[in-house]
Amino acid sequence: MISFLNQSTKYYPTIKALRHAIHEEPELGFEEFKTAQKVMTFLDSIQVPYVSSVATTGIIATIKGKYPGKTVLLRADMDALALSEDPNHELISKTLGKMHACGHDGHTAGLCLAAALLNEVKDELHGEVRLMFQPAEETLGGAKPMIQAGVCEGVDMAFGAHLWGSLEENHIQVKVGSMMAAPDAFKIVVKGKGGHGAMPHMCIDPIVIASAIVLNAQSIISRNLNPLDQAVLTFGQINGGSAFNVIPNEVVLIGTIRTFSEEVRSFMPQRLGAIAKGIAQAYGGDVEFVYEPKYPVLINDENTVHHSANSFKKIVGENNVHYLDEPNMGGEDFAFITQVVPSSFIYVGIKKDKDIIHHHPSFEWDDKNMIPLGCGLAQCAYDALTQ
Repeated sequence: MISFLNQSTKYYPTIKALRHAIHEEPELGFEEFKTAQKVMTFLDSIQVPYVSSVATTGIIATIKGKYPGKTVLLRADMDALALSEDPNHELISKTLGKMHACGHDGHTAGLCLAAALLNEVKDELHGEVRLMFQPAEETLGGAKPMIQAGVCEGVDMAFGAHLWGSLEENHIQVKVGSMMAAPDAFKIVVKGKGGHGAMPHMCIDPIVIASAIVLNAQSIISRNLNPLDQAVLTFGQINGGSAFNVIPNEVVLIGTIRTFSEEVRSFMPQRLGAIAKGIAQAYGGDVEFVYEPKYPVLINDENTVHHSANSFKKIVGENNVHYLDEPNMGGEDFAFITQVVPSSFIYVGIKKDKDIIHHHPSFEWDDKNMIPLGCGLAQCAYDALTQ
């Protein structure tokens, strides 16, 4: 049996340097021009053909096997986040206000490792490996325009992996069915009548209205949903007012709703909008309600999940692959891929002594965790195209 772990050692210094270069020059969604160039330089070095500028900065690379067969898609996201990194890190972003705080630099470099490993054994493959280097996973949903550009056409199975801060190093988690939530967003503009803080009887106070909306909206979860359904309603921003003695004209509430079923996903904004409007009108005001669907629920295919579990066991060991019982309320635009292709999304552990917090300036992990990620994805494709 081929050993991708042994083969990975000769590529590790290059992959590590690639990850460091990407980390030091983080780019936000649809701005990953330098990141894409680094990927293309690596693909050129191993003579893997590709098409660039897909959905602005995306790359689709192809490794064709010697024999006809299926097509397997492997995906990595490339974008960074808009926050500044802890200056005490050894490896640090050189761009203030931007950092790789979710591991996408490792996903990208890890997929490059998978490309190198699979390219060495392409004469054994029955079919094709398609490598998807995707822009804009964070908030903007770069998977969707790449799908529209044809990245999933003719694909039989798809695999994606995410470095995971609450899972121990060299451990893997998979899940059949719903794995991550639909992470939708909303905005409620509460409209009142401003005036002097000493004369509230002459005003319609949008701050009071907004406060009532925030408190009463939580009853949707506790009193309107079936207790067996799962959902989260979070207000993340409250913006309004200009001075201690001024009642403003309006207050803006911004938040997110996380759900796991289309029925609940459809119900939640309807009920939130109705509660907000009813409360505002009771106080003499009004609201503008805007709901923005983001990504669908990430739903893994059962057979593909079992396939990925068996493949990753060859990399990290039988006892280090775990099946999750509960889904995660986080969102991932790999969900768009799961809608059109039988797929498996895999968590790859990076935790050492304590949980590593994603989307935080302190987010930091060891380069060696790219080995199980890259080798595992390569194994998933190899097993699918040689058995």
